[in-house]
Amino acid sequence: MRTSDHLMTKVAIKDFQPKILYQDALFMAGSCFAEHISDKLERYKYDIVSNPFGILYNPVSIAKSFERIAHLAFYQSDELIQHDGLLHSMDHHGSYSGKNNDEVLLKINTAIQAAHDHLKKCKLVCISPGTSKIYRYKQTAAMVGNCHKIPQTSFTNENLSLKQCEDAFEKTVEAIRQLAPEAHVVWTVSPVRHIRDGLVENQRSKAALILGIETVIRHLQGTSYFPAYEMMMDELRDYRFYARDLIHPSPVAVDIIWDMYCHTYLDTVEMTYHHSIEKIKRAMEHRILHDDPEAVKAFARGQLKHIDQVSTLLPDLNWQKERQYFFQFLELD
Repeated sequence: MRTSDHLMTKVAIKDFQPKILYQDALFMAGSCFAEHISDKLERYKYDIVSNPFGILYNPVSIAKSFERIAHLAFYQSDELIQHDGLLHSMDHHGSYSGKNNDEVLLKINTAIQAAHDHLKKCKLVCISPGTSKIYRYKQTAAMVGNCHKIPQTSFTNENLSLKQCEDAFEKTVEAIRQLAPEAHVVWTVSPVRHIRDGLVENQRSKAALILGIETVIRHLQGTSYFPAYEMMMDELRDYRFYARDLIHPSPVAVDIIWDMYCHTYLDTVEMTYHHSIEKIKRAMEHRILHDDPEAVKAFARGQLKHIDQVSTLLPDLNWQKERQYFFQFLELD
């Protein structure tokens, strides 16, 4: 055994079968860690919808979002609040806020409709709660998904009990089952540490989530657990795997956990295409200088040829965005 093997506690991960294919629809919701993984899946052109309410952290808000999606419970004007010149939904991330009432509602309700339609065809739904601490808006006494930088004096806060976490998780699965009865639900506790109230409090909060998820998995078939939090705490227990805030996983840590996610859930053969897709994505991110139009055109033609080659291997994927990006450089004078 190598010396390095003694310096890392490996987290055992149960294999998932059957593996996810490009033809399968995916859905992801919850914390910013869910965004990290869904961004990777979207980058490699999987059919995924992520966080139609924006980033959510607590179990109750996550459950509420799935219930409204399942029942197509669209939002109305009286559910918006005004603060600092903007209209907000207390159930949504600030990316849905705006100055115009109709535009805010249109954006919110369009996302609900799209999520409803997508969830119907999903094979895998991944949910990543981050904390069992919740905030109540004093004006309505309702639990909120986002405080929108409204003064803290406008809220009370409390920690959900284990029973409240369990109930919220069960409601989430029930809502998913209404639209996608065959979908497998994967739970993963976000590795992002919520330490504003203290390290001990963060651990207690995570413990309530972990125990609540365990109960749901034990009682409901078609559910399982991906140990992202445990990987961060044990395999990556060094501050070099954290961002500068020492709270969020670093890009390297996200890549390591992503790699384990891939090998757990994604089809091995189709994963071999990730390298070719990555080359196309990096070419799109490459800074192109227009000093030599002919060189730029040659570069664009080369990338379009590469896209044609990859698209013959993955004909069911939509390459319109990538083609349009490089076609624009063929029109340079």
